[in-house]
Amino acid sequence: MAATTKTPGQERHSRRGPWYTLLAALLLLLVGAAASAGVLDNLRSGGFDDPGSDSVAAAKGLERSFPNSQPNLVVLVRAPEGGVDGPEAAATGRTIGTTVSDTPGARVVASYFDSADATLRAKDAALVLVRIDGDENRSIATAKQLQEKLSAPGGKVSVTFGGITAINNDMNKQVTKDITAAESIAIPITLLLLVIVFRGLVAALLPMALALLTVIGSLGVVNVVAQLTSVSLFAVNLITALGLGLAVDYSLLIVTRYREERAAGRSDAEALRVTRATAGRTVLFSGGVVAAALATLLVFDQYFLRSFAIAGIAVVFWAVLGSTVFLPAALKLLGKKIDALGRRPRATAVRPPAEAFWGRLAGLAFRRPVLLATPVLVLLVAMAVPFAHSQFGVPDERVLPEKVESRVVTDTVRTDFGLTDDRVLNIVADNWRGSAADLDTYASALSRTAGVTQVVSAEGVFRAGAKVSPLPEQAAAGFRSGDATRLEVRTDIVSYSSAGATLAREVRAVPVPAGTQVLVGGQAAQLVDITHSIANRLPVAITLISVLSLLFLFLLTGSVAMPLKALALNAVSLLGILGGAVWVFQDGHLSDLLGFTASPLAVSMPVLIFCIAFGLSMDYEVFLVARIKERFDKTGDLVGSVREGLGASGPVITAAAAILAVSFFAMLSSGVSLIKMYGMATGLAIMIDAVLLRGVLVPAFMRAVGPYNWWAPAPLKALHRRFGIQESAEVDAPAAARTSTDLTSDLTTDLTQDEPYLTARRP
Repeated sequence: MAATTKTPGQERHSRRGPWYTLLAALLLLLVGAAASAGVLDNLRSGGFDDPGSDSVAAAKGLERSFPNSQPNLVVLVRAPEGGVDGPEAAATGRTIGTTVSDTPGARVVASYFDSADATLRAKDAALVLVRIDGDENRSIATAKQLQEKLSAPGGKVSVTFGGITAINNDMNKQVTKDITAAESIAIPITLLLLVIVFRGLVAALLPMALALLTVIGSLGVVNVVAQLTSVSLFAVNLITALGLGLAVDYSLLIVTRYREERAAGRSDAEALRVTRATAGRTVLFSGGVVAAALATLLVFDQYFLRSFAIAGIAVVFWAVLGSTVFLPAALKLLGKKIDALGRRPRATAVRPPAEAFWGRLAGLAFRRPVLLATPVLVLLVAMAVPFAHSQFGVPDERVLPEKVESRVVTDTVRTDFGLTDDRVLNIVADNWRGSAADLDTYASALSRTAGVTQVVSAEGVFRAGAKVSPLPEQAAAGFRSGDATRLEVRTDIVSYSSAGATLAREVRAVPVPAGTQVLVGGQAAQLVDITHSIANRLPVAITLISVLSLLFLFLLTGSVAMPLKALALNAVSLLGILGGAVWVFQDGHLSDLLGFTASPLAVSMPVLIFCIAFGLSMDYEVFLVARIKERFDKTGDLVGSVREGLGASGPVITAAAAILAVSFFAMLSSGVSLIKMYGMATGLAIMIDAVLLRGVLVPAFMRAVGPYNWWAPAPLKALHRRFGIQESAEVDAPAAARTSTDLTSDLTTDLTQDEPYLTARRP
């Protein structure tokens, strides 16, 4: 083909184009920074409930008709020297009451200093119960104001705060603090690893620049979305960890391939063209798979889960955009300077990929598939066993460190005062159609339910089907409000347990008077509703994530076996990871070392971990299979393709996985056990996937399947030929390098001489 002469204008555009591209990246970074301003103040710490559930409706009914029954801020006053009846404590109590009354949206529900109610006093401590109106963010802001004005943790009279609003406030502060702490750990380690992997500072700084753009851009997207709908504060942890990790993953893939092509004798421009056609294509596919896996979280009703989908899709978009558009522009400008400040020439010749460690491991897996694969599968199954006794709950004060103020106060109220709503089912009827006798009958029937210790209603206190005492008129008034009525069902059963869930269902099954609708709330009912909501949506999510993954991998490989293999191996691996999470965070192993309180797993967390880890696992599947398929398309030699593919991609996958895992393992420094579990499980999933699944199980599987690895029915083959992704002929012809056949012919002889079918061409 004759060379094409560029005009002066085209030449100038060719030189200036990369600068324009990088200028656009800088402008996007500035826009993202502006859009992300104040993002943490606009996010929420809840989102675990199904907003359409009965338990949420019951909570809203109580807030609407019986707001004083739902205090959400507890003020604990301690006076160890003069006692709570002394003048100093009394003055503090009056100050608390006045300050709360003067604060818009806040009111005192009950105070020992106003009523001398003995239930609000324990030894040298007394309580003031406060109700703060408004949504989560508004109530937290009001609680902050009160704490700033009244907080006095030391001195003769101490004032500390607990309750759900204080817990949410402390959780927000802890998560914000932990993000900074985790990144202060992850960023230096990541940069160090990048310098080691790239053997140069300039090349190592490129992924860090891309990570900055990815994180800032994603925070901007999330902040904009937070103006329109509720977004969980915990999604920021995903943005920082995944943003850093994916930016490094994709940069590593692009830069490594670019260096390979230059080392093979291509010019800088030709090396960049081939890199974009091969590694760039892999990045696009990988981003699509990861985004698809995270997008399945949108099917759930809990905004906690949906927030991770929004954040994850934003991260993937920015990481893919940066690595396929902005990074190539930087490489074009740098050229051979990519190796500046490092990368000294090696003293000895570089071994071909098939003879490197990962290539030899692939060869061993082909020769001894059962010997290598069996221990890995046994390990994963053993890890999965604890998941069989998993218990689920909803995050409470136990996710915070033991010494955090709101947790200390909440524990004190439970142990010293015996006041707790975690073992109470709240029943509310906005329009009670029955008579007083009907209410008596209903309360009596509730009290006969197994596990119920007593029922309190406007008609009195009931135990074991009998009324044991009426309520004083003033107390009874707190259970009626116009046509609305409420009941409290007390139990000694742990709410977040299978027994608690059974109790909630049985209470809901108790007949009510005709024409009356009751709503049952409380922690046990909340757990039932969340579990039911997630269970209903889970089949849809699993179907979507499976179909989308199969579709992406089929378009990449044209195979039926390879996508099915990926799904099966991922499922086994992720069950092992979830079992490990149960063993550590529910059963309490390593709790002293990691610093957390064992508790049931938050019911949303297994779903979250599954979708994120599944997406990242498919990320590395694409990395590996793309390389193997590229070799196989050139040679038709299965053994050589696997050895070369794993030999070439193994170091990249391992380095990328190690760096990404660092971002997630850094979350173990968090004070919130929810974040610790998420970071540990995801980091462990990444390392197991990169080392054991890709290094051992994938080659062993391909050895077992043999020539059918790339098989597909004729109609699907035709579909792949039309819509699938294949390398161009130009890419298949390197400028100055030995062909893949030359490279592998001598490396595969020892593996194939006794098993000739392994080198068969595509069926």
